[in-house]
Amino acid sequence: SLSVLSSACFGAQRVRRMAGMLRRAALRPLQALPRRGSDLAHGPIKPIGPNFPLTSEKTMGPHGWMRGSYTILSLNNPIVGPMYRPPWVVGGIHNPTIDPVKHFNTQNRFETVTFAEYVKCFFYTCLPARAQLFMIMVPVTCVVIVTWIEQRREPMEIFMDRETYWKDPNSYMYGVYFDHHHFSHMLCHRRAHKWGYAGKDITLEGDHHDGDNHH
Repeated sequence: SLSVLSSACFGAQRVRRMAGMLRRAALRPLQALPRRGSDLAHGPIKPIGPNFPLTSEKTMGPHGWMRGSYTILSLNNPIVGPMYRPPWVVGGIHNPTIDPVKHFNTQNRFETVTFAEYVKCFFYTCLPARAQLFMIMVPVTCVVIVTWIEQRREPMEIFMDRETYWKDPNSYMYGVYFDHHHFSHMLCHRRAHKWGYAGKDITLEGDHHDGDNHH
């Protein structure tokens, strides 16, 4: 009987312990459930700081326009600061200046972040692609400028008189395949005479544009 009583008491204790453990397991998440916005601020939460996305110069080295580790203004002493220390080289930022909980809380972003800060953040995200952007923009800009100048100089010749075309059809059909530069000059001469400015455009004068030899 004593063994039965001790077993019953031990079982009751196990049940109470299990019930307490389940109660604490169920209540702990409810007690620790963060409020919307948490306790980061009593007012609106601004996800970025005044110098975002820059951080500590002591940690990452100097950054900014003409404020890097070296300067192009001196050939004798170009090193003007410590080397750039990104986290994948030095092993991470041990004293972070950006709070990730506050940074990714965007509930008040439209009230706290200005349009200028939006533009600044947008352009900072484009910095890794600046080489690719210039690789596209520079040649496209050059082509557009040349096209704009040419179109302002003279109208294009979309149609040609049938009689003129059949005077030398082989040159018009196959000339571009043999010498596209000569073919382009021939058409320039055609347009100059057609639109009435032959002899008035200095770009058509000289050794490469003498008379009507292209015909």
